[in-house]
Amino acid sequence: MARSDEERHTTRRDSESNQPDGAARGCTNFTSDLDAWLRETSGVAQVTAQTERYQVDHVLRETSQEITEVVYRYGADGKDRIGPFVRKRFREDAGRGYAYLQILRAQTRGVILQHQPLIYECEQSGESLDVVMEYLSGETLRDLAMRDGAGVAFAARIMPDLCDAVSELHESFEQPLIHRDVKPSNVIVNGDRLKLIDLGIARTYRNDAAHDTMRYGTPGYAPPEQYGYGQTSTRSDVYALGMTLAFCLTGEDPAADLRERLLADPRVPQELRPALSKATEFDPQRRYATAREFKQDLELAFVAIGSKTAGMQSRPGVTPAPAIPTPPYAPTQDSATSSTSDTRPERPQRFTVLGRIWNGLLVFVWVVFGFVCVTSSINPSQDMAESNPHWLIPFIFLVFFYGPFSCLVYLLLDKRRLRKHEPFSRYTWRNELPICLSIAFVCVAFTLLLKFVFG
Repeated sequence: MARSDEERHTTRRDSESNQPDGAARGCTNFTSDLDAWLRETSGVAQVTAQTERYQVDHVLRETSQEITEVVYRYGADGKDRIGPFVRKRFREDAGRGYAYLQILRAQTRGVILQHQPLIYECEQSGESLDVVMEYLSGETLRDLAMRDGAGVAFAARIMPDLCDAVSELHESFEQPLIHRDVKPSNVIVNGDRLKLIDLGIARTYRNDAAHDTMRYGTPGYAPPEQYGYGQTSTRSDVYALGMTLAFCLTGEDPAADLRERLLADPRVPQELRPALSKATEFDPQRRYATAREFKQDLELAFVAIGSKTAGMQSRPGVTPAPAIPTPPYAPTQDSATSSTSDTRPERPQRFTVLGRIWNGLLVFVWVVFGFVCVTSSINPSQDMAESNPHWLIPFIFLVFFYGPFSCLVYLLLDKRRLRKHEPFSRYTWRNELPICLSIAFVCVAFTLLLKFVFG
């Protein structure tokens, strides 16, 4: 072979299990594990191609420039199935994936990157760069927000550790490694572990560069300089962190005017607005210089929100609000010894007696009115049958009458207790009324249009 095995691929095998278990274990033994891997696979490497040592289980994503697969590896005897692993294959002319080579070299030297998946193998050929890495189980930040609900408590749980993940890339190398694609779908959370993935477009910061070589990134999360206005730097990832904070608070992907709207949005506490505004400035020089500085201001803001919440709880006549939880990635001694019941999310309070009676009456009226509409559409009066086509009568009763009436009943329901808790707190009269009016208008307009055209 033109290159030795050690030059062609640097790998690590977890000797304790078929599934890797994270960066905190075994990084200092990387070299010995590498030697064991090469001894085990050297016989296979002499008789078969590199790509044939892996079996593709399924494809996660495929584009014109890269493909991401879940694969299994076979030992020298061709029988032992080890894995799963994630393999990324970058086209040689795409200019992607070279950050993985830097991370692999750092891990080989014993550098522990807590928030990055372990890289087991990198191989360059004439056509592609193949990277084999740790398979991570868990949920993406996006999926977690959809399941648990966005809000201040969710942001306090996630953002400090995500800032650490970005700081790790910036501080663990001679020149900062800029991720350039920090976003909710590139963050994997599993219990108390948070990993930042997908460094396909990451690059090393260069002091002598005026611009990036290519325009990459996800709209909304990528800063302006990432689209040709200048060279990306640590401040570029800070911008993406700020937009990710906005997602954690609102559950919405950033839009063109999201930054301006958020600074007046009631879902963003006043204590967080200065940090969010500074992190997402258009001019990079006006942003935080590092993710660590951003994290420090965020933690101060979360402490202030927690203190404010505690003060409101002590006031007579004020309904207690949920406190900001301690992030699970840095548990305190008190939280570690507290009972499991203290960490469970608070369940919505029961409705009051009057509230339940009111809601019951509304539901009863709604059911009776629906029954009347259904029977009237089946057996209409003589005047109704003579003045309208037979097929139009159900639209008149069920759409024209029952649709708007259902919207009215929904608006009149007593939902005060529910709105004290996530995710119901996001739905108030201010955003419910326009939706219900729109539905009622569509029902009425659609029925009148049918009657005008066909009646």
